[in-house]
Amino acid sequence: MLDIKLDHIAYVVKSEEEIARFFSLFAATEGKHERIQEQQVTVYHVQVGSFSIELLLPFPENHSLQRYVARHPSPCFHHLALLSSDLQMLQDVLEQNGYEFIYEKAKIGSKGKRINFIKPACTNDVLIELCEHQT
Repeated sequence: MLDIKLDHIAYVVKSEEEIARFFSLFAATEGKHERIQEQQVTVYHVQVGSFSIELLLPFPENHSLQRYVARHPSPCFHHLALLSSDLQMLQDVLEQNGYEFIYEKAKIGSKGKRINFIKPACTNDVLIELCEHQT
């Protein structure tokens, strides 16, 4: 049986000033942030109670996210993430049911988690990240 739960939601932002406003809005303390070179993004982690929000600040060369943020008011919703204890098993089950993934093989994402994304065409244009517990 698969153990799946909501891990976080993510917003794309245009600037560090928007990040500061977001932290202020939720009365959150600015916590850890990390640059993920492979995905060309800096991820800021906001803890609101027991819930986690990621703020994604794209690198200038991240044309895909730059286009996304140009088309939407910032901060704008980007994706929701589901956490599983077995990412490969979850992907296999979803593939058997017709879902497709952005990456052929899982990659390492924020906080060292293994991740993949379901193609939005399979989910009514909602981007869903799948991630796996760190071992």
